[in-house]
Order: sequence, then structure tokens, then C-alpha cells
Amino acid sequence: MSQSSSGAFSHPKPFYLLFSVEMWERFGYYGMQALLVLFMVKKLGFNDNLADSTFSAFAALVYAFICVGGYVGDKILGNRRTMFLGALVLAGGYGLLGMDCERFLYPALGLIIAGNGLFKANPSALVSKLYDKGDSRVDAAFTIYYMAINIGSFAAMSLCPIIQKHYGWNAGFFVCFIGMVIAILNYIIFRSVLEPIGSKADFEPLSISKLMLTILGTALIATVSALLLKNLIIAHGLLYSALVVVAVLYVREILKAEVHERANLIVCLILMVEAIVFFALYQQMPTSLNLFAARNVHPVILGIPVEPASFQALNPFWVMVLSPVLAVVYAKLDKAGNDFSLPGKFAMGMIMCCAAFMTLAFVAEYRADAGGYVSGNWLVLSYAFQSLGELLVSGLGLAMVSRLTPERSMGFMMGAWFMFQSIAMVLGGEIATIASVPEHGITALKSLVIYGDLFMNIGLVTGGIGIVMAAFVPVLKRYISE
Repeated sequence: MSQSSSGAFSHPKPFYLLFSVEMWERFGYYGMQALLVLFMVKKLGFNDNLADSTFSAFAALVYAFICVGGYVGDKILGNRRTMFLGALVLAGGYGLLGMDCERFLYPALGLIIAGNGLFKANPSALVSKLYDKGDSRVDAAFTIYYMAINIGSFAAMSLCPIIQKHYGWNAGFFVCFIGMVIAILNYIIFRSVLEPIGSKADFEPLSISKLMLTILGTALIATVSALLLKNLIIAHGLLYSALVVVAVLYVREILKAEVHERANLIVCLILMVEAIVFFALYQQMPTSLNLFAARNVHPVILGIPVEPASFQALNPFWVMVLSPVLAVVYAKLDKAGNDFSLPGKFAMGMIMCCAAFMTLAFVAEYRADAGGYVSGNWLVLSYAFQSLGELLVSGLGLAMVSRLTPERSMGFMMGAWFMFQSIAMVLGGEIATIASVPEHGITALKSLVIYGDLFMNIGLVTGGIGIVMAAFVPVLKRYISE
């Protein structure tokens, strides 16, 4: 459904509705994320290891079931119906947290996992259907679309910690429920805009039996997920098993693809594996970086007091600032015939991630005060590097899938992209536990050393990986062009 016109911000009307729905859905998710680890540590008394591992398992399950939602959207209910059902389930999860977050923690997280699984892949799949293969606006479209995620998350990460401080944990989580309700109402009012697009199932009559089967499957996923979060070893084992299944299905897609499709699918797989490293480091934001900000950072940015949890809002802030800039840059480079290749953008993203953690390692070593605290302004710089890297990897990941995979399996491939992120979340939790700090009986100076060592090791490893990735850019670029 491409309506060809030039310009970084010239897109079909359905794009802007999907932008809005995604923004409010992400408001709910990231508001919860900003509070969850601190809630487990400060309110429930979890140690760092348990809080980091529980959150990482939750995040991994969130991404793992996106593949299922992509399949349901492609083959069973349709992208539009599946997205709407997922939004309803998500609202139920946030509503439970808002009612009583201590009592309903695990059932609520189970519902959020199931609802996100249904929702997440389908708006992206619908966006991809707005453009023909080779449309030069795809990179710009997904970069702007990625900005929607970060507008919602910036607002939530800024607001929810303040609400929590003044009105309690339940109130902080209830704000997430409000965001989800706005997303649902937005879709209901303007849904006619999306009628021309969707998967084949969207244009078939709704099957009550398929709907009931999907609802039962959703309830099962929510229940099992809640139980797995209480049994983390089993959860990790199942996630790794799921990765193997998705990898086998991916290889099957490669083998049955046409000759001209096969090389692109292989390159896409290589870039997905590279992205695992990035997302494992991205997982430090709600875990080790969140706790570092609470324990070793003065809660002030440019003279303005902030809540420690709100430092996470620096990530979406920078994404919002940089997204339109990159969208214009991509459009101008494409017009001049000098656009960077996808492998080149991925390699540059890893190098930016290295810069983010090396900045924190430097600060921990040389810029801390006598009490073991560092200025919050340094986190502004670190998050700027990390966010630029995120735009180059995660922001273009969806565009990569859209560009390099055949239309017939778009939902599954979007789901596979998120499945690889799922495993990265597990690995990110393992990395975060390296910097586990006892809640009591340790000084800020000692915790600063622990965090500084972690950030230095992450920076060195990430820099090495980025250099290797950059060396292989010409090879991968040649495969794509051929």
C-alpha cells in the first residue's frame, strides 16, 4: 500500500494511528519498567540478584511470546484483531498492579507477558505493509515509528516515579493502566483508518472458534509465565529451548526461500545474532544502571532534582531528540546515493554502546566525590551514546526485517527478531548480577568500585565486538547488494 512521495516525514495515514497506539502502549510498559526492579528491592526486600534475575526473566518472556503473537496475527485472527486483543490483556495486567502490586505481582506480570506477546509484533507488521519493497522511506518510517515508543516511555519514566514517591507504589503502577486505556480508546475511535491494511486473516470473517482458542492460549501463557517467574531456572531453560525452536524454523525459512531471497535471510540472521549483544547491554538500564543511579549518582540533572528511577528517561529523551535528525540524514544520504548499509549501522551502534559504558567506567574511576557519588550530568552523556547506538541497532532492526524478508512470513520474522531479544534479556540479567550489591552494610564507595568494574569490562568487550563487526561490513554489504 505504498503511496510514493518523497520526504522523511511523508507517510500514509495509517502510519500515524499506529504511531499513536504504539506510543500509549509503550507508556504503560516503560512506566512499569521504571519502577519494577526498585519495587522488588525496596518494597519486597529482594536482593539484587533475585530482582535482576526476576526482571530479566520477565523481560525475556515478554519478548519470547511475541513470536506467537506474530503467528496469530499472520494466520489466525489477523494483525489488527490480535493487536487489539493484546491491548485488552495488557490493560488487565496493569490494572492488577494498580489495585495491589504486592498481592497481584506475579499474576499481573503473567498477563503483561501474554498481552505484550499478542500486541507487539502486529503494529510493526502493519507498518511494514504500508510500503512496497525498495521504498526509500522505510528506514525513515521505522526510525520515526521508533520515536513513538520513546515519547511514551519518556513521559512514563518521568511521571511514574514522581507519582510513586508521593502516592505509593500502587498509584505509580496505576498510571500505566491509564496509558493503556488511552491506547485502546484511540484504536477504537480511529480503527477505520486501518481497514485497508492487514494480513490475509484480517479480511476474513472472524471465527469464534479461533478467537476462543486464542483467548484460552493467552490465559495459559499468562498462568504459566506467572509460575515461571517463581522458578527462574526452569524459565531460563525453556527460553533457551524456545530459541532453538525459532532458530530451526528460521533455517527452514532459509532453505525453502527462493534463490534471490536466501542471501538476504542469511544476512538478516547474522545481524540478529549481533543484536543479541546489544540488547544484553540494553538490559542494564532497568537493572544495574537503575540501581547504580539509586546508590551512586546525585539525583540532579543540570541543577534540576530528579527521582533516581527517572534517570532511565534519559534514554527515550535522547531517542526523541536524535530520531528526527537521523530520519532526515537517512533521507538525504539516500537521495545522494550514499546511504550507510545496515551492517555498517549495526557496527556503529555497537561502538556507541562501548562509548556509553566506557564513559561510566571513567566517571567511576576519576570523577567521583569523596563519598562515592558522581554527578547525574555524566549519565546524560552516557545515555546519549547508548541511545544513538539503540537507534542504529534496535530502531533499524524492524526496518531490516521488513527489507530483507519475504512478505509471506513477515509476522514470524518480526517475532523471531523479538525472540532473539528475549535471549539477550536473559544474558543481560546474568551480566547485571555480576554487580550485585548488598542492600545493607556496604558504603557508596564500595558499590562504586563494583559498578565501575562492571562498566569497564562491558565497554572493553563491546568495543572489541564492534571492531570485528566493522571489519565484516564490506562482506555483508556485498551479499545484500547481490
